Amino acid sequence: MWRKVKVNYLIDWELLLSHSHWVTINFNGKQVKLCARCFGTVIGFLTIFLTLSLIEFKASSSFLSFCIVLASPSMVDWLTQTWGLRSSRNDLRLITGFMNGFSIALLYFLPLSFALKLKALLYTLAFIFILGFIGKMLKQNRFFYK
Repeated sequence: MWRKVKVNYLIDWELLLSHSHWVTINFNGKQVKLCARCFGTVIGFLTIFLTLSLIEFKASSSFLSFCIVLASPSMVDWLTQTWGLRSSRNDLRLITGFMNGFSIALLYFLPLSFALKLKALLYTLAFIFILGFIGKMLKQNRFFYK
C-alpha cells in the first residue's frame, strides 16, 4: 500500500545538531554533560548581560561590527572543524563560545532597531550556512582529503 520514500535533504541536520563535544559538570552528585561551545555561549551571555545591566553603559551603533568580530572565532572554529581541516578542543570551544555569548549580549544593548539587529543576525547566519554548505560539498568531492 504505502511506499517509503527516501528524501535527500539539503541540510544535514545530524551534522548541525550533533553536540558530541561536551564538558562534564558534577552537579548535586550527578554528571551533567553540556556542549562546550553552547556552555561557553551561555556563560559569556550571562556574564556580559549582568555586567552591562548593573553599570551605566552607552553603546553606539558602531559596536555592531565589534559584535561580528567577537563572534567570528566561534564561526571559524566551527567551520574548520566541520570541514575536517583540523580538530578542535573543548577549551577552545569554551573560549570561542564565551566570545560568541559576549557578542550576543552586547548586540542586545546596542541602540539599533530590532529589525536591523535581526537583519545582521540573519545575514551572518546565511553567510555561515553557505560556507558550511560549500565545505560539505567540497568534502564530499574530496577536495580536502587525498
